[in-house]
Amino acid sequence: MEPRSAIARLRARLRSTPLLTAWRYGQSAVGSRRNRATLAGVRSVCLFLGHARSGHSIVGALLDAHPQIIISDELDALRYVDAGFTADQVLSLSMIVSERQAHHARRKAGQDGATYSYAVPDQWQGTYRDLRVIGDSQAGWSVQRLARDPSLLDRTRQRVRPRRLQFIHVTRNPFDNIATMMLRGGRTFESAFERYFANCESLRALSARFGDEELLRLRHEDVILVPADSLSRACAFLGVEADAGYLDACASILYPNPSRSRAKIAWTDAQRARVDGRITEFEFLEGYDFDS
Repeated sequence: MEPRSAIARLRARLRSTPLLTAWRYGQSAVGSRRNRATLAGVRSVCLFLGHARSGHSIVGALLDAHPQIIISDELDALRYVDAGFTADQVLSLSMIVSERQAHHARRKAGQDGATYSYAVPDQWQGTYRDLRVIGDSQAGWSVQRLARDPSLLDRTRQRVRPRRLQFIHVTRNPFDNIATMMLRGGRTFESAFERYFANCESLRALSARFGDEELLRLRHEDVILVPADSLSRACAFLGVEADAGYLDACASILYPNPSRSRAKIAWTDAQRARVDGRITEFEFLEGYDFDS
């Protein structure tokens, strides 16, 4: 069995306990009643797909800064859909979590283990004006839940109607994802390689079930290097406009270049060849290689 960090073990324990679900149920029931008028104006529910450590949290934080969008980070919304919560309960949880995370400056552990703030200055994180989109940026668990129970996608579509259900898939260089799994998750290359591409296979199968208006793909590298373009695409996909002030504020918190976790691993030629060989099997990984 692969070793896991103490934080990973704690998260797994919390996700498995019925006490968390029971507490969230009461919290969301109160929230859905309090926010009934606001929730009536929400037109889209936005969830994320992909791999852990691919940049979903930063994309979620940037979208959460938009006045018409609330995106919580790693609520694991599908867990509560599966538990029978109403759409308004799940959306209320995202509002509650987003507000709390904004209060704490949207802090998040980075690729190197340090804690960073994803707070966007002078924007709308944790708050809103004319709210139209609510969602959650949990990605890896969403893929696992949808792959494990194929009926969950249709049940979620049904639950959120008449709102649209939309997904954002943020991709990242596979060498960086695999390296991060080794560095942060304590996995061997073999374990990380198998886990990463098993998730890619699940993503490919899920993609076939989405229409054009249901799935948007963004590259983590593009979000960092050309944020205005990436965020404008995401906002248009979600049906809201992105003005220059919002785009500039979001760009101001980003590093000039993406993190290259792959540089922290000593790769053998055979390992690089194996990753390159599998990249070609997935359309959404097209163009990635060790040097890109």
